[in-house]
Amino acid sequence: MTQHWIRQIEEVRSHLLSMGTNAEAQVSEATRALHDLDRDRALEVISADDDLDAMDVSLEEECLHSIALFQPVASDLRLIVSAMSVGHELERIGDLAVNIAGGVVRLRDAGKLPGQIVLPECLQQANQMAMEMLRKSLDAFIAQDTAQCRELIYQDRELDRLHRAIFQWLKEGIRKNPNDLDWMIEITGISKHIERIADHVTNIAEIVIYWVEGEIVRHRQVISPAEETEQ
Repeated sequence: MTQHWIRQIEEVRSHLLSMGTNAEAQVSEATRALHDLDRDRALEVISADDDLDAMDVSLEEECLHSIALFQPVASDLRLIVSAMSVGHELERIGDLAVNIAGGVVRLRDAGKLPGQIVLPECLQQANQMAMEMLRKSLDAFIAQDTAQCRELIYQDRELDRLHRAIFQWLKEGIRKNPNDLDWMIEITGISKHIERIADHVTNIAEIVIYWVEGEIVRHRQVISPAEETEQ
């Protein structure tokens, strides 16, 4: 492995981690805007999305250049292909942060003020879990930790359960306060965006497993390390 290739790999990793930091910040700011119904913060999230889009394009160009110039094979090739794929997942996570921010803007434009909307507990739990999963997926990429990746894939099931709970909240809320239908539907849509963030985090975990182990686990039932211990 030449020094030029080593430097190229480090540049790709650095670029990807910068994207990860950006995506994590976007999700964090979007959820803070949701919690506070902060319209200005939500608009900042929306306007910052172009930066993440540009980083995704730049990373893809860098990865394609690396393949053309160095013609990597085996794990080196998997690293470059995986980095490009993770970049696309992070860009989509950024898009979902924008969708959450857009929901905040619509709520404020509809006249809702901070304190008038109480976020359901299941949404708050799902939001916190999605943020933690995103952080852990980036840590797993750095550490090449496939055990962590399998835990993340397994954890996505719990977040799906929390998202499904929002529909019971919606049903009960409409029954008690029919006039709240519009904003409750908006909150339900935001819950879906959070659930989709976790789905993309799961994709990142699957990509890391492919990079490190050469195994494609997409569309397969993944057993968590804890479950393996029990068997």
